[in-house]
Amino acid sequence: ILLSLLNRIKEITPEHDAKLLSLRSDLKEKWDKPINEGNKKVIIFTAFSETAHYLYNALEHPIKQQYGLNTLLVTGSGTLSTLSKKKGTTLPFERALTLFSPRSKNKGERYSDDEQEFDVLIATDCISEGQNLQDCDFLINYDIHWNPVRIIQRFGRIDRIGSLNKYIQLVNYLSLIHI
Repeated sequence: ILLSLLNRIKEITPEHDAKLLSLRSDLKEKWDKPINEGNKKVIIFTAFSETAHYLYNALEHPIKQQYGLNTLLVTGSGTLSTLSKKKGTTLPFERALTLFSPRSKNKGERYSDDEQEFDVLIATDCISEGQNLQDCDFLINYDIHWNPVRIIQRFGRIDRIGSLNKYIQLVNYLSLIHI
């Protein structure tokens, strides 16, 4: 039974992953028809570092190629980004988040204005508390956390007083399993 399951799992590649395909479709829709004019910012939360890396590896290159947007990965073990990947280095945690949400984190006061910014943030719960990321208007919970308070905290990163967004969109993904 286990060997049969392992063989079936091998068939699941990014090209056959229904949940990932749904995410790609939602991202395309967001960028083709923004809910706030000019805002392309997206946060994708996942419960596991491995899932965050999987999403980053599956999305970073196509997002850069098709939309010209920079992607940032933040987990408890560090950061990785479209920009840092090319340089072979990682960005410090706070600098990375400032380059994702420059207005709410006062980028101009701390970093060069000509430094490239990020539009897509893939993250674990290491940033689900205490971060003002309200430059973003679209948040996806790729994994539903077992604790509903975590979901509320994740949404609280963009649903904040001081946001200049007229609208925000919060999305929860359920498992997409076809047997």
